[in-house]
Amino acid sequence: MTQRKGKKLVYVNSNLVDSVAKASHERGETISKFFEDALTHAIKVASMGCDLKEFGQFFEVLYAQRILGGAFVPLDVLNFLTTVTFKHSRGALSDVWFDSGVWHGKYLKERFVDPVLSLEVFLTASRWDLSEVEVKRFGDVTRVRCVSTVLSEEASQVLSRFVEGIMHSFGYKLQKNDVMKGMIILEFSV
Repeated sequence: MTQRKGKKLVYVNSNLVDSVAKASHERGETISKFFEDALTHAIKVASMGCDLKEFGQFFEVLYAQRILGGAFVPLDVLNFLTTVTFKHSRGALSDVWFDSGVWHGKYLKERFVDPVLSLEVFLTASRWDLSEVEVKRFGDVTRVRCVSTVLSEEASQVLSRFVEGIMHSFGYKLQKNDVMKGMIILEFSV
């Protein structure tokens, strides 16, 4: 780093500088202003204890949710609505969640290079209050495991249908479905 007049010179990959030049031009601001704003926000994110890569992934999911019409709902409200609807219209509710999963899956398939791997980030950042999410491939089989200490039995059931819909739109077929209160283990094959 070279220091001059309260500023420091930092060497950055030229491809990154070219991308920043394009983005800053589109926003009508200088490259310096763009870098300063980006670094200021990166410092805020880091000071909150967040990993910048995870934050970028989280933002992508939030953006996708916004595009797809997602809404943040308090978990107790979602659980109440799900429980009441589950009792009276279990099949219809299950179908709606599956169809919503298909819709989300088609978007993820178009948006991400590897939509199956993006599913883990998508579920982690979505507001299901999942304490663990794992998406792993074993040859032709893909296993999705979600764990939550706060999901009701009904919410676990509809989340599994949502994931099934997403994977269906990726071209996978459900092979194993093990769902109980707070735990979902699904296996799919191509």
